[in-house]
Amino acid sequence: MNQALVDQIVANVLAQLQPAPPRPVIEPLTPKPQPVPASRPQATELTAAVITADLLAATVRMGMALQIGRKSIVTPAARDWLHTNKVVWSRSGSVAPQSLVATEPTVKVVSVGKWQLVIQTVTANVRALQDAFKRQSDGWDIELVGQSHEAASAAIRSISTAERDGVVVISDFAEVIACRANRNARVRAAVIADRKQLELASQHLGVNLVCVNPQAKTFIELRNLLRDCAAMTPTQPAGWSE
Repeated sequence: MNQALVDQIVANVLAQLQPAPPRPVIEPLTPKPQPVPASRPQATELTAAVITADLLAATVRMGMALQIGRKSIVTPAARDWLHTNKVVWSRSGSVAPQSLVATEPTVKVVSVGKWQLVIQTVTANVRALQDAFKRQSDGWDIELVGQSHEAASAAIRSISTAERDGVVVISDFAEVIACRANRNARVRAAVIADRKQLELASQHLGVNLVCVNPQAKTFIELRNLLRDCAAMTPTQPAGWSE
């Protein structure tokens, strides 16, 4: 055996006896926690007969959608509260949310009840209101009369025959018309000057004949009264006796 072969065998043996180089330690990958998507808040549903601003303040949470019963009456103060707090709301069973912002000088009214407008006194603002209503398909029936007794008769006829849920009469003789109409057992008439009076008359009287004197009333004031009326379905108060 030659020396070269011996040296090769020794080298191979020594190589096998050498400790193996340390293998790198690979730490297992830990998955990063995924953010949990915030649950979408459910809508608050109010089905009270009358929705007031106090009820909204006590019930509605900011950022939460609101559904109001189809037959619930939303008072003017409640509408102002919804508008001020930018609450998006809808009627139960409807798809699109209600918008509380109206552009001038048009009239955009979402009708809940069926209402009639009887005009006996025509001012410039009343004429503008009438023209605006003609451009809307909101279900209002408009009737022009010449005398106060004709206005009272038209209102009584619509209410007593259930043709309409309520009637708004615009006349300089608002008090006379209300007195005449209240002789009918089915009529609950009141002279209304502003939205607050309408709210109270709706809550405590279930007013179905709203008599308005248009003198010194702006277009916006008249429009707001009609808009609030259209959002109501007059209901006879509990314990009311005809």
